[in-house]
Amino acid sequence: MATTVGFIGLGNMGNPMAGNVLKNGFPLMVYDKNPAAMVNLVAAGASAATSPRQVAASVEVLLTCLPGSPEVESLYLGPEGLIECARPGNVLVDMSSVLPSTPRKLEPLAQARGVQFLEAPVSGGVTGARAATLAIMTGGDEAVLERVRPILRTIGPNIYRVGPAGAGNTVKAINNMMSSVNALAMMEGMMVGIKAGLDLATMHAIIKDSSGASNALARVHRALIPRNFEPGFKVQLMNKDLDTFNSIARELHVPVSFSNVAQRYQQAALAAGLGEKDTSVIFTLIERLAGLHPPRD
Repeated sequence: MATTVGFIGLGNMGNPMAGNVLKNGFPLMVYDKNPAAMVNLVAAGASAATSPRQVAASVEVLLTCLPGSPEVESLYLGPEGLIECARPGNVLVDMSSVLPSTPRKLEPLAQARGVQFLEAPVSGGVTGARAATLAIMTGGDEAVLERVRPILRTIGPNIYRVGPAGAGNTVKAINNMMSSVNALAMMEGMMVGIKAGLDLATMHAIIKDSSGASNALARVHRALIPRNFEPGFKVQLMNKDLDTFNSIARELHVPVSFSNVAQRYQQAALAAGLGEKDTSVIFTLIERLAGLHPPRD
């Protein structure tokens, strides 16, 4: 019989991830504070829980995908938390992007209850979540990873064990910092070209075949030309991940510069009320700073 799986946190990433678990034949129970987020999964065959406690008490492997450390620690800890409610011998897998201190705190508390724990943050965005092509960065006991690997494989083919608890979220923060810096450098460069009278699509085609090519260029046709800034990856979440990276660097006494510039852009977007938009929306801020205006509809 297939392992029973639970999924809590059915946002832009969690919903398609849970859907892919279900498509691959795992009996699935879901919960989200927003009941509407469960509707499509229930229609596809999942069962809906009325509380996190019900999920924890009902499944063998429980996956969570939440905005950040405060939400994760609130859900996992306390008398009604997942660690308290999970059955001994079962597995809790947190796929959120959090401070490394969070999984380091949760793992020993889970183990004391006879519950296994694994951190498993992901990368690849909503597109990767829908296509089941996410990269998964795990931290924790290798035996726990092997136990849940068949479930994680339904979410993404590239599954890495980075090290002990906390290591997965450390590399996730590094990845997101590099992704953000790369994208912002691309957008600044493109804005210089636009103000010089160059065509955005032409620049994309040339740079894609040149040494400046990177994954960031996919944003040109996906977001910048159509001016489609629906998330994707929200500004507020990238700001949080850059804050995590800067906190790690500060604790380790590693001098960093580019991540601070990237975070200032995210914070400018937050100040402009754009926190719920995709991070590509920062292109519009650079546009204004350059003295340009978006084309009229």
